[in-house]
Amino acid sequence: MNTIKITINDTVYDIAINTTILEACKEVGIEVLTICHLEGVSNVGACRLCLVEVEGINKLLPACTTKVAANMVIRTQTEKIKKYQRITTELFFAERNHVCSVCVANGKCELQKLGYKVGMDHIRYPYLFPSCEVDTSHAWFVLDHNRCIMCTRCVRTCAEIEGAFNWDVMNRGNQVRIISDFNTPWGQSTTCTSCGKCLHACPTGAIWPKAIVQGQLEKKPEILKELVEKRKMNL
Repeated sequence: MNTIKITINDTVYDIAINTTILEACKEVGIEVLTICHLEGVSNVGACRLCLVEVEGINKLLPACTTKVAANMVIRTQTEKIKKYQRITTELFFAERNHVCSVCVANGKCELQKLGYKVGMDHIRYPYLFPSCEVDTSHAWFVLDHNRCIMCTRCVRTCAEIEGAFNWDVMNRGNQVRIISDFNTPWGQSTTCTSCGKCLHACPTGAIWPKAIVQGQLEKKPEILKELVEKRKMNL
């Protein structure tokens, strides 16, 4: 395996070429905050939480989509990075209607855990309080736009792992929404296979089964990576 030397937080490592900074950090045990990243599907750099500083570049770079280069000097824990991560997390909460105490994902939500990690004890930005619909048309699942953070993990999972292409993105700005089958109710979708993979991909309580109540949501996003790996083994 061809490797190159890079420096992360003042320590030199030998990392395989064509590796992303995020993969390199995981390999050497350095935590980088993410929420749109999901093992098993492609990276899109949407959440901007995994930003890192690279010496010689005057802007922060997303670790999930930036490949390592020889002699690259990377920093992941600077005050500038922490500031941006805190701002981004607060904006996630302010943009939609996240009420953790009544959410099915309370205690098991990646956004909630992210808030703790960045030290968020209040939100400095005005809440938008958008009018978001809750789609209960599916026989088994619910899509609650109030809790969606537009990470597109469900979209990529449906397309790249299930191959159904049920989910997509509509509009821009604060009107952006996840839609099913060209914006038809989920229960009327002709492409959805009801596999439930999008449920496990979702980091919040935006997609959940009807059979549960507050705090009972159980998700296993790791099974998506396992499924991809097992498929590769059988090729």
